[in-house]
Amino acid sequence: MFADYLTDDFDADVFKIKHYLTSRGCLVLKGPEASTISITLAPTPVSRSKVNRLREIQPLLNRILDKISLDYDVVVENLEAPAQTDEYCRNLLEIYKETRGDKNPITVGLHRHDFMLHQEDATSSKTKYKMVEFNLAAVSLFCFADGVSKYHKTVINKLDLPTKEDLQPATVQLAMGLKTGYDAYVSRYPSTRRPVVAMVYDDKSLFNYFDQQCLMNAVEDLGIPTVRLTIEEITEKTMINGKNKLIYDNVTEIAILYLRVFYDPSHYFSPKVWEARRRMELSDAVSVPNVRHQIVNTKIFQMLLAQRHILSRYTDKGNVDQLLEIFGDVLPLTLDKEGDENARKGLLHPDKFVLKPQRDGGGNNLWGNEMVDALEKMKGSPERTRFILMRVLSPPVLKNRFLRNGDEVTEILDTKSEIGLYSTYCVVDGSEVRNENAGILLRTKLSTDNEGGVAAGFSVIDSPYLV
Repeated sequence: MFADYLTDDFDADVFKIKHYLTSRGCLVLKGPEASTISITLAPTPVSRSKVNRLREIQPLLNRILDKISLDYDVVVENLEAPAQTDEYCRNLLEIYKETRGDKNPITVGLHRHDFMLHQEDATSSKTKYKMVEFNLAAVSLFCFADGVSKYHKTVINKLDLPTKEDLQPATVQLAMGLKTGYDAYVSRYPSTRRPVVAMVYDDKSLFNYFDQQCLMNAVEDLGIPTVRLTIEEITEKTMINGKNKLIYDNVTEIAILYLRVFYDPSHYFSPKVWEARRRMELSDAVSVPNVRHQIVNTKIFQMLLAQRHILSRYTDKGNVDQLLEIFGDVLPLTLDKEGDENARKGLLHPDKFVLKPQRDGGGNNLWGNEMVDALEKMKGSPERTRFILMRVLSPPVLKNRFLRNGDEVTEILDTKSEIGLYSTYCVVDGSEVRNENAGILLRTKLSTDNEGGVAAGFSVIDSPYLV
């Protein structure tokens, strides 16, 4: 569809593309310098019917994830084994136990669930979407998704191709999700001074600074005051007052804590940070995500929900059948006969599996020989329970070209893509008040690459052309 366009000489257009992306906020920080995000030069054709099916299941998936996060016995039983050897899981579990997982009557989620097309048989053209992972913590790249989609629309217009719909902009919808939670907080806790939405970020890693700020701008546009706080500031300058409100710098009441941190152990660089995380959960402030959502964001819960008898506890049979169609093969590595057999599968077929820890943020997975070495070292060790084994997906290969860092145009490449669907979720006093789709992210990388991080330089931002 875009083959002829991709053979064009883009050298003369790089300046225009770069400045278009800048005008849309598609910038990343690398040290003191800002550059445009790396992108595909053409959108990727994607099946409209298949994407619509994913859209239909998003609200269902959000609801189920919330339900299992409230199932105290299931959470504790399944996280206790990895918590024995994983301090990060152990500390999250301790906070969960202290709050019983449901202290706050307001729950807000900004989610993105990622999927990849999978060909069961290389000789067949039939494909179906399979889940890669849940993302309930520190979802990102929405500003870039919106901006690159707008740029690709100029390509579509130039080629005089039909556009049957505009994709829903993610940033504004995610801001509306935060507003829903903010309005619920203000209604429940009237105050003489307006509370704020606080975004907590890592000032040691500013790659996504502009992406983060785009969302804060959208929240401000809705008439809600915001503040950016570093890990150090939220740790050293917040306290709970006599009314159980979270107060910053002795003055500012925080209604919503939008956390772009705390999903990785490196963010908890001192016991004081863990105490701050606990303080957030014990206060009336609404953490996005809260600890229970952060816990079910770990891979072990993706594995649990891929099992019919577990999934059936939280929804009816029709929904179970529908969801199991999209869940990939996720295998436990427990210290029993089943775990040993699964480890043996990984050792015998390292090209067919990937080893995943209870981590988010990319770059943590082990593939091929690294996976084999790790499985051999962990044989019989409780450390193995920190991981799950997932079958590698085989997506179709498509042609595209990349513009890297705003200046390097690649040759035509063999690529594969991963689609992420954003959504917003809010529950107040046990009643669901918001559960909506909120835009699409497409990330594309070389067909030969395993890892897919944008910040790491593997994937670039793409957008779907629905056909």
